[in-house]
Amino acid sequence: MDRIDLEISKVIGEPIDPNLRVPQVISEIAEVSVAGPGEEVKYYASYDANVDDIYTADSGGAITIHKLSASNATALSFAGLQSKLEYVLINDVLCGAEGNKTDTGVLGRKKAAISRAMDKEEVRRMCALIVAVTGQQVVQATADDLYDLIVKMVHKLEDYGDNYVLLAGSTVKESIDTYDKENADNFNYRIGLKEYLASAGITVIKVPGTFTNTSGASQRLLATNKLLLVARDSTIAAGKPIIFVRRQVGAEIAKMMNAENAERLISVAQAPTIIDGTNNLLGYGVFGFESVIEAVVNPNAVCWATLA
Repeated sequence: MDRIDLEISKVIGEPIDPNLRVPQVISEIAEVSVAGPGEEVKYYASYDANVDDIYTADSGGAITIHKLSASNATALSFAGLQSKLEYVLINDVLCGAEGNKTDTGVLGRKKAAISRAMDKEEVRRMCALIVAVTGQQVVQATADDLYDLIVKMVHKLEDYGDNYVLLAGSTVKESIDTYDKENADNFNYRIGLKEYLASAGITVIKVPGTFTNTSGASQRLLATNKLLLVARDSTIAAGKPIIFVRRQVGAEIAKMMNAENAERLISVAQAPTIIDGTNNLLGYGVFGFESVIEAVVNPNAVCWATLA
């Protein structure tokens, strides 16, 4: 093995299944695409305000005409996501756990951990994006329980789309699972929450997991009491109401890193570096990088709420 980085590149690569390029949460609620190096991404930020008219002629045969203004597309900016620079000791790579063989698998495991962390960051950003949409919060009234709250969310979106996905925090998902049993003695007639979800065409997806924020504290990807509802089939616009775009790595950089057509780089240093000068420890640096865009292009097809 002349170059350890070339051997490592067999372990550090693109996802095994190209159909699972993004986390499930994102693929369920967003149109996923790839932008080429340097390609600009735009979307229509405003609606067409020209109302539908039925024209009638007056007694002289004249009709009213309208001048239509063209809608302008808005350019979106990519955000660079980079993991922390992680290290694997040279002894762990070149000697392995048993001390007598090369173990590039340890770098593969580090790569997998970085990929999971970047997936989490994508999901966290997507959830935060929906919660930030102005005017789309559904407020739970004092007398409302979980059933009432979900019905209100559906009513807010049903004029604009259907085929719903409900992203649920862990507490919300548990409340859905136990709703019927917990209320068995409270109602004088049967109210089946799961039956309503099925009849309304709502797919429930739990959003678990935590990440470490910039302050070093553990934080949920989605707060345990949050509900996010997305109508995937819109009556006013084609496609899902959210877009998610990754930019491909530029050709020159991709060639240097043996990563043609890559959307996410998990890079390994070509040579070990000093990571602890006091003890003279050497290690291989590993980090991940990608450039992404998330945008809600149809805000009327998303809403969110907080379960009290």
